[in-house]
Formats: sequence, C-alpha cells, structure tokens
Amino acid sequence: MKHATICFALTCLFALVGCGQAKLYHHEPPMKFQDIPYPFSTEMRQVNGVKIAYHDSKGEGPAIVLIHGLASNMGFWRYNIPALTAQGFRVIALDLVGYGKSSKPYSAPYTLKFYAETVRALLHDLGLTKATWVGHSMGGQIAMTAALSFPDAVEKLILLSPAGFEAFKPGEGEWLRNTTTPDFVKKTSQERVRANITNNFYNWSDDWEWLIEERVRLSMTEEFDRFAYTVWKCVGAMLDEYVWDKLDKITAPTLVIAGENDNLIPNPFLHGGRTREVMEQGVRAMPNATLLMLPQTGHLIQIERSAEVNEAIINFVRNTPLRSNANK
Repeated sequence: MKHATICFALTCLFALVGCGQAKLYHHEPPMKFQDIPYPFSTEMRQVNGVKIAYHDSKGEGPAIVLIHGLASNMGFWRYNIPALTAQGFRVIALDLVGYGKSSKPYSAPYTLKFYAETVRALLHDLGLTKATWVGHSMGGQIAMTAALSFPDAVEKLILLSPAGFEAFKPGEGEWLRNTTTPDFVKKTSQERVRANITNNFYNWSDDWEWLIEERVRLSMTEEFDRFAYTVWKCVGAMLDEYVWDKLDKITAPTLVIAGENDNLIPNPFLHGGRTREVMEQGVRAMPNATLLMLPQTGHLIQIERSAEVNEAIINFVRNTPLRSNANK
C-alpha cells in the first residue's frame, strides 16, 4: 500500500495549500467533550445500558432521527435542525456512544447493530415506535442496519453520502482496519486534521472553521483516548457488518443524497472511480429507492449544501408514500 500512503500525503498537502495561512490552535485551552458548544439544547438519558446525549425538538409532526457519521457528533447537524424544526417535525439528534457528550465506555461493543439498537431504544424511551432515519456516512450504514434488523421501526430512510454501498475485499478491509488504529488517530497533527476535514468539502469556507478548532481542542483531553478507540472500533464494524449484499431486502422508501465530488466515496486509495457510480449501484439494488446527486459538493453535504439537503428531506418526508414505486 505504498502508493496509497503517497496519495494520502499528497491529498493532505493539496488541502493545506488550498487553505493558505491556516490558523493553528496550539495555545487554545482543551475543550472537554461535555463542553462542546452545540447551538441547540441537549439532554441526557440512560438507554441500552449507556448514557446518550440527544436533542429533541418536541415537535408534533412526523419524527426524524439524525444519525451522525464516523468521528463526528450531533453538532454536524446544526445547519439542518432549525430548518426541519421550523416545519413542525419532531427532530431528534443524538451523539452515538463514544462520541460527543455521550458516554464512552471501553466495554461497549461499538457494532453497527449495537448503535442501531441504541437509537431504537432512545426513540422508544421518547415514546416513538418508528421514525424517518436520516444517517450521514457511517450513520447511513447504521440506518440501513436498522432497516434490515427491525424494519417496523424505520418508516423511511434518508441516506446522506452513505457508507455501506461500497464493497471491500478482505485484504482491503484489513488494511483499512490496521491503518486507522487508536494510536494513529491520537497522533494526527493539526495540519493533517485540517487537511482531512477540508477534504470533506468541494469548496471550503472559513464559516466551517469550528470543525477544525473543535477537533483539535478535543484532542488535548484525556477523554480523547476513548474517542480514538471508538473510531477504530467503528471502522472495523463498518467492514464486518457490511450491507452492500443485503440492499435488496430494504423495503422502506429511501432517498439517497450524495455529492458528485465526494473525495471519500469510493475509497480513493483502494478503488477510485466516481461517487455517482457507487450510489447508482446501491440504489439499483434497493427496491424502493431514489437518488439525488448534488453537483460541486463533497462528503459533508448536510453542511456544504444544507439548504438543498433540508429541502430534499422535507419534501421526502412529507410527500413520499410509505409504499411507493421509486423512479430510478
């Protein structure tokens, strides 16, 4: 994988060059995970044997649960929650176990099935038996796992830049698992953090600088060891609990939204190719799915193209029948 390592280094270099004189946060105080400044209210609840941090808009409309991706938290939905709440939906966002303000026990299984069960348990605790599950990246694979494991709890699916459509051979999966170790995550430099984050966008804006500051300041805390462990376990879970060969069994009405310029899907080191091809292949395998591709858009589409994503979510939840014949 020497070529892959070189490609990664070049990707980081190009991202840094594009950012010009990037700010560093060496002298900023550490930020505790419990002090992450989400721009919305949060609560804590014990479910499925763990403490979960979540936001509940308590709207009276259809319920939407937002599930973040790998190495992120519910703060990544800050540009979506207000727009969805304004439409009267009951919007629930949460920090998955190991992330954000939720508990981070080493004893948790950190499997996708565990995450899906925990989200369902939280919804039940909040009086909801079903909802539209919206997942970004790894969150999309968690939502698909839920649709396969307990379909009655998943009224509709909205998958944003979803993981799970791309198939990995055993050797490829082991390389990914072995390179994303807790030690690797902990030793990521500020420069590489910036490169990794900006690589999630087609057109980076300084408005999103909070993503970099938050990640760097969190890395200065003792609790970051548990976060790094979670990331490593989750990479393994996505590889072990693949869904690409079970997509035909997902019957919930599904909307897939992805960026044409996603630098993460397909994996640029192992597969290459176009994001559209991966998404079209996944949607073709699902009996009730449609695809929306956004031009000039990267992986973090709920941030980079929040207005378009919000509009698509609102229209899909409101106007898509529970059993429709998708036009692919």
